[in-house]
Amino acid sequence: MRRVALAVWLVLAVAAVSPAALAQDPGGPPATEVPAPVAPVAAPRGLAVVALGGAVDAAWPLAQAVYGTPSLRPSALDETHARILCGEPAPAGAPQDIRDLAESLAAVKGEDAPSRMLLGEIARRLNVRALLVVRVEAGHPSARVFLPETGAFDAAVYAPDAGPTVSWTAASQSLARTFGGEPTVVRPTSAPVFATHEEPVLTGPPPKGKAFYESGWFWGALGAAAFAGGAIFFATRDNGESTIHLQMQVAH
Repeated sequence: MRRVALAVWLVLAVAAVSPAALAQDPGGPPATEVPAPVAPVAAPRGLAVVALGGAVDAAWPLAQAVYGTPSLRPSALDETHARILCGEPAPAGAPQDIRDLAESLAAVKGEDAPSRMLLGEIARRLNVRALLVVRVEAGHPSARVFLPETGAFDAAVYAPDAGPTVSWTAASQSLARTFGGEPTVVRPTSAPVFATHEEPVLTGPPPKGKAFYESGWFWGALGAAAFAGGAIFFATRDNGESTIHLQMQVAH
């Protein structure tokens, strides 16, 4: 009976181990972790109006016209930041980011390299497509678009409408035609773990995967099953004393 129990235990052990062993070929490629999907990032949207020194009175009407156009309105820009961008001083007790924005704008002087670097950083923090920079020269206000992607100003120059008051209706309509397109959603991609190393160049047909009978685990499990079956066979044979043994004697 002990030999029968041992044989049954071997069969159960082979049945429990062999499927897991056959599920992964030791000669195959190692398992790799699949990266988690990355959440999409909102693309820069809209224009933000920025006033250089002395252009506050001309910049705020332009800001009202731009922010009143849905296709030009930034996705996240409150009135406090909008007024600071147009040259108004930071109010008393303003948060640190408001004070930093006011100081950064005060350092923007024109189109020199330090000013363009500051404008690019402001555009990235506001997540806008471009900045509409307003200046006043010889009493005539004008505006140009600064593109953070290139770090340069667009060649077009925008001027207010003719009239006794400062109005930018025609300029805002022209800006909407140029920069009012619906932004696309940018989906950052990350290379999967298995694609971060250089892959060898294959000159022939792609290699075929191993068949299940070519795996060492398969033959190991098959041998173990055969051994267990033999053990059961010998364990269940009747080897008691009551067995009758026939002996044939051949006459000399």
